[in-house]
Amino acid sequence: MTKLYADEALYALLCKYVLGEADATERQWVEEWLKSGPDHPALLASLEKLLKDTPAIQVSFDDTERAWQSLSSRMGGPIAVHKRRSWWMAAAVLLIAAGTGLWWLAARSNRMQRYAGPVIAHLKDGSTVQLEEKALLLVQAGFAKGRRKVTLEGKALFTVTPDAAQPFIVTLGERTIKVLGTRFTVEAAGKDGPLRIHVDTGEVMVTDSSIKDSVILSAGMILEQQQDKAPFRIASHVTNAATRQLVFTDTPLSEVLQTVSLIYNIHLSADSTLLLLPVTATFTGETAENILASLAFMTNATVHKEATGMALKK
Repeated sequence: MTKLYADEALYALLCKYVLGEADATERQWVEEWLKSGPDHPALLASLEKLLKDTPAIQVSFDDTERAWQSLSSRMGGPIAVHKRRSWWMAAAVLLIAAGTGLWWLAARSNRMQRYAGPVIAHLKDGSTVQLEEKALLLVQAGFAKGRRKVTLEGKALFTVTPDAAQPFIVTLGERTIKVLGTRFTVEAAGKDGPLRIHVDTGEVMVTDSSIKDSVILSAGMILEQQQDKAPFRIASHVTNAATRQLVFTDTPLSEVLQTVSLIYNIHLSADSTLLLLPVTATFTGETAENILASLAFMTNATVHKEATGMALKK
């Protein structure tokens, strides 16, 4: 994740460097800065990517002027000011107003904002969205002014500020996630592709209008949908989806098998006489085979391979 600095003047200078408008002294300063920190080259690369696609925004000359005066004081000497300076550098003055992350910033307008990962997006309502590589977040115009609506493609971790009067809405084509305040992870391969949601805290409601179905997920629950219009697959007792940490406390074997089936994408079954037996166990990063062996030991059963998957037999 690229770390950014709350230094408007630095970003103004970097923009000038990227655009080829820096003089010899300024280029030398940037090249020395690139060598001074391990994160600096990645930061500059992210800024170059941003400048290639950023839409025009309107800012005043004074915004840019203040940044260059700030830079002058930091560098210990005056910097020449050019009257015909690209608006890109004025945009740089506004990029870091919220702290960390590279994103589209319509600071004085009502434009849609665009965040491209990897980055942490800090939204106006205090919510944060940690986008992974190649993820894309679009924040609707007027966000936090009567509505909180975003669109996601890719994988992201949401930490949503509670506001019962204004639910937080994530749209994924015909699928939506409605949130009041919680922490959850979404992985969506396009608006019609596979969907995966894991809830860390709180609750979310997931709706697919194409199949007229909705479900409420609470902490520890995970939902998968192979593609748009496919049925939801749901499991619980997932403490950490990334590390495959599963925690069961007197949980019926039927629920345990449902969770393991979803997490490991395998088909599991058991004799009907075993399904209600309680299971208390914690698994972290185990293979499906090891988990089944443990379940067989706890339920006095044996593991059998079948054409469609695995089964526990009495």
